[in-house]
Amino acid sequence: MKTESSTGAAEPSAPGDPRRLKVVLAHDFLRHGGADKVMEHLHALWPEAPIHTLLAEDQPQYRGWDVRPSFLQGKVPPEKYRWPMPIYPWLVDRMARRIDWDGVDLLVSSSVSYSKNLRTPPGVPHLSYVHRPAMFAYERRDDFLAGYPAPLRPALRFFAARFRRWDQRRKDAADLLVANSRFIASRIRELYGREARVVYPPVETAPFREAGLRAEPGDYYCTAVRLEGYKRVDLAVRACTELGLPLKVAGTGPLREELEAVAGPTVEFLGFVPDEELHALVAGCKAFLFTPKEDFGIAPVEALAAGRPVVALGQGGTAETVQDGVTGVHFPEQTVEDVVAALRRCEETDWDPEVCRRSAERFSADAFRAGILAAAAEAAALRA
Repeated sequence: MKTESSTGAAEPSAPGDPRRLKVVLAHDFLRHGGADKVMEHLHALWPEAPIHTLLAEDQPQYRGWDVRPSFLQGKVPPEKYRWPMPIYPWLVDRMARRIDWDGVDLLVSSSVSYSKNLRTPPGVPHLSYVHRPAMFAYERRDDFLAGYPAPLRPALRFFAARFRRWDQRRKDAADLLVANSRFIASRIRELYGREARVVYPPVETAPFREAGLRAEPGDYYCTAVRLEGYKRVDLAVRACTELGLPLKVAGTGPLREELEAVAGPTVEFLGFVPDEELHALVAGCKAFLFTPKEDFGIAPVEALAAGRPVVALGQGGTAETVQDGVTGVHFPEQTVEDVVAALRRCEETDWDPEVCRRSAERFSADAFRAGILAAAAEAAALRA
């Protein structure tokens, strides 16, 4: 048997290969971001698996997949996916009842908030790849709620607290947890008292590397991120405005108008940038600016693959992917002052593109697939 998808060439499977398992996939929301790129690789491993999700965007790369969204599909615009938050725990249980478990060997979930809490019937183990614990229920609740109108926030705090209790009751729903970074493994240990192995997400470095080899660094900084409150794009916008540095912002989101209102003339908002254009945009920048505290952060690794240094927060995933003074600059806290200081350091440093490119090689798609297949084999044996 052979499997093939847009994320990789056909790969033979051998007897006993975990790719022969009958798998069901689950994913919180099928959109266009880092977690969704992970789902593309999971789907490449099990291309016949149905994908159960709460809401799905109509993206070209998902056409032809067996995507099974909740009844909210068509009723809630994908960009408004946060609004039904209070009913998502109920929908997760409804999803579990809708899945045809007959003959299923393994559930593999890709979870930002919800899917790791899916309960399977006896005899069906659950492997969950955890991108992060639900941020709106724990330490980043206020950043998350900032995206909602102020009058709604007290009620949403109540629902967030209720979700946290549900999340804690379901902490053992998955038989095996895989974290996307050491940072997230430590959060899982702290919040759930469980150990998780680390498998870094797959990063398609080749297109960025090739684009970087063809291009010379330009005079602008760039960032590529969803324009939401917790991403703290305002820090990049304000810092580059203060210094008069050109900044190109790729991404869409509810805060675009607010960010445009505080941006100076050197900041340009590009909206959604297709992958092909993004490769050239990143390859042509002086450095990549990344302000969120992320669980991993695929975009900074893509920039490194292009040979460009990264200015990023020295916490979370970028503390593991960006080496301060070698492949970029860390700023200690999410303040405009710290970002300004980091940009000044970046301006004063001579960067070696090849050092940046080599640093991205450890986050390959092959390494991810090998790690996931090993975890799948282990999980499948747990209830054999």
